[in-house]
Amino acid sequence: MKKTILFLWVILCIILFSPLSHAQTPGKIKYVFLFIGDGMGINQVFLTEKYNDITQTEPLIFMNNNWTFGLLSTECADSNKITDSGAGGTAIACGQRTSYGIIGEYQGKPLESIAEYLHNKKNFKIGLITNVPINHATPACFYGHEPTRSNYDNLINDMITSKFEFYAGGGFQLGNRDTAKNIYKDFNAVVKKLSENKFQFVFNRRQEVELGYAPKFPVIIIDTASRNRQLKIKNIYSDEQNALPFVLDFPQYTKQLAKYTELGQDLLMNDTGFFMMIEGGKIDWACHQNDALTAICEVNAFNQAIKVAYEFYQKHPDNTLIVITADHETGGMAQAATYYENNKTKSIGYSLFVKKLLQQKNSQIFFNADSIRKIQQEAQIGWTTVEHSSAPVGVWAIGKGSESFAGIMKNSELKEKILRLIE
Repeated sequence: MKKTILFLWVILCIILFSPLSHAQTPGKIKYVFLFIGDGMGINQVFLTEKYNDITQTEPLIFMNNNWTFGLLSTECADSNKITDSGAGGTAIACGQRTSYGIIGEYQGKPLESIAEYLHNKKNFKIGLITNVPINHATPACFYGHEPTRSNYDNLINDMITSKFEFYAGGGFQLGNRDTAKNIYKDFNAVVKKLSENKFQFVFNRRQEVELGYAPKFPVIIIDTASRNRQLKIKNIYSDEQNALPFVLDFPQYTKQLAKYTELGQDLLMNDTGFFMMIEGGKIDWACHQNDALTAICEVNAFNQAIKVAYEFYQKHPDNTLIVITADHETGGMAQAATYYENNKTKSIGYSLFVKKLLQQKNSQIFFNADSIRKIQQEAQIGWTTVEHSSAPVGVWAIGKGSESFAGIMKNSELKEKILRLIE
């Protein structure tokens, strides 16, 4: 009898304390995933779909009729400038278009981001995930307030002030552009400062496992093995050294964003709610290099993280909202066809040559840039710039109220649309 009672007590404890047992309020959105594919224009998405179809790669989970689709205009407040990730991210995060390069401010006044509002007014837990530096423009727009995105040291201090619970990324950029004084000498100085402010650092798999037993917020996850390898690569920018590698070069990192997303949702799960922003930052970097195959691989890695959120949504359909978009398009990319005549069959027509991209083995970090350009010409992939374009980007959404994201909208409208569904 005692054994039976003990067994029932154990089962009851498992039910009560399981993450899946959190009380669900029908119809109330309280778990929000906002995915930002930096530089991910519509053409990047459809090219990835075509490539996946030809190579029998898993399709993008959001490219089907279950998801609401809309278009987002990406303009900034400067009428004569195409946006960057600072202004574009600020519009999405804060609901206000601002000038090029500014983080979380408009005309010198700080703006409240959706993450700050939900954290401070609604007691939501907040997670920010990226595969580039944690204080890069897009994640910084959710916690930072700076007149330039290059005030990296100040943005680290803004992280401390935010008191958000969860961060994951490649590392930190250092320095301040508009002040005479740099605050942090090196990476170790940043770790020391954040540790003094009670941040728990996770640098390896063993610490990740331990974190699951006793999370102490705030948490920052940085894969030091990856970062140490990046530091040894020659002739790359410092922000690349503080980012996760391109997955074309290191396929074992294809699910790294997904892993961070899963860990974040597990740690942040609570009855009140959480908001997570997950950035696929290296889509943009690949497109700045006009490197289609590297961008495709990054979109597919981004998709792995979206799959994690979608599986969560399937368990909590009445309370979860997933929104996917981009801050801008990069590269002005287009996919074309070649008009040809087949001498054997005498047939003529337009033909796609996307499969020719498979000749490329690595990103431009490890593969000849001229060879990549030649391969892309054969594949009929064209670019109009190595910078950002003014092209609209897609918005995909699923969850109760996701129909709000259909149609054409401004980037500055997303914050209010999400908050209406929560409140």
